[in-house]
Amino acid sequence: MKLKKIASLMLAGIMAVSMLTACDTTSDGNDTGNGEPPVIDTTPTGYSATILSGTNAHTKDLMTAEDSDMLSNAVVAAGESINEGYIIQQLQDMDGELIGTSLVAEGVVNTFALNLATDVELRRWSFDGDDFDVVDGGKYAGLYAFSLDPQESDVNSAVSTTVNTIMNGLSDHYGQTTVDYTLSVAKAQVGTVAHGVILVGIMVEVVPTHAA
Repeated sequence: MKLKKIASLMLAGIMAVSMLTACDTTSDGNDTGNGEPPVIDTTPTGYSATILSGTNAHTKDLMTAEDSDMLSNAVVAAGESINEGYIIQQLQDMDGELIGTSLVAEGVVNTFALNLATDVELRRWSFDGDDFDVVDGGKYAGLYAFSLDPQESDVNSAVSTTVNTIMNGLSDHYGQTTVDYTLSVAKAQVGTVAHGVILVGIMVEVVPTHAA
């Protein structure tokens, strides 16, 4: 009699555990409910990705985006080197242009260059597709000035347009070589909205990968 009672208790316990296991189907928010694996968002984040998202289809097809702490630090250092009001005025007048065409801003560019990694080539006078030596690859960076505007989207749009200009005429092949491009963008605000400028560093890494 005791054996039957013990067996009944054991069976009841096994059934209870089975029921608890079956009920533990709480979703973690990623369950699609149809047996398929959850969708993972792999969209790149950061300022570089924001700028790339505003470029044209040609540029998007060629590039990936990756923020660079080194580039960001170089842009911030360049901004900190500006302590004269007339330099800010000069930069405002250059709105959207590559800094380096004005001797007044030469010190700003030099500070930017000193804070770049040694393998980054500074572009002072021109920054377009014809200047890229994609056979050997490399990293190329330029410092641009944009007038401050309350609408951040306007500044971002102007930067994206500049990136389009840089990538114009380039392709993902050079001769028989496949080429990858990585875009890094960083910015720093100098001064106030009423009297200031946004410095933007744009860096493109060119990597020949393999024969086409």
